[in-house]
Amino acid sequence: MRDSRINLIFEGSSEIMRLFIAREAVDRHFKTAFALVDKESSKGEKAAAFGRVMKFYPAWYPARWIGKGQVLGAFSEFGKLAGHMRFAERHTRKLGRAIFHAMVRLGPKLERRQLVLFRAVDIGAELFAMTASCVKARMLAKEGNANATALADLFCRAARQRVESLFENFYGSFDGEMYRVAQAVMRGEHAWLEDGIIGLLEEESEGPRETFREPAGAGAAAL
Repeated sequence: MRDSRINLIFEGSSEIMRLFIAREAVDRHFKTAFALVDKESSKGEKAAAFGRVMKFYPAWYPARWIGKGQVLGAFSEFGKLAGHMRFAERHTRKLGRAIFHAMVRLGPKLERRQLVLFRAVDIGAELFAMTASCVKARMLAKEGNANATALADLFCRAARQRVESLFENFYGSFDGEMYRVAQAVMRGEHAWLEDGIIGLLEEESEGPRETFREPAGAGAAAL
């Protein structure tokens, strides 16, 4: 978790990085089946997409329901953390289903439902952090650190709550309203919110102000 901090601050803002991850998550689905839900697709494009769908999803989709996380006793090598590993495995597959279902449900509109995509990315980040924490704690425990498991257990319990909450509100109760308000803001309909904010024009209208002037050569001296 400490070493991955850089991924939040380089190559773009956190929001841009979340969109990049979301695009990667849905890219395979869009390439495989997008033409089937796109109203602008031709009959030939739909037929080709149908062939891709029949080739890919009959094997892929059932595998999103059945896995190691449903086997009691799986990941026993993680001891007290085994339950968290099973949770992460099950919900990783659930996330795969959720993204696929979102594409089927929203079709081309999914590209504009950034809040839905952000929740999917946040779920994936939580699941990755859980597994990374468990693996790290297991390694430290082997080296004699008896406290690592307890910390990882506490983190995972909190992460599980966040994951469950994100799944419960995956489509958002008022995403539509938020989108409409955002569009209204872009049109300038809520410019009144800026009333009373002190700006540069108001400062300039008060007349010239005495400013600090750096003595000649001070900058060079500092260098």
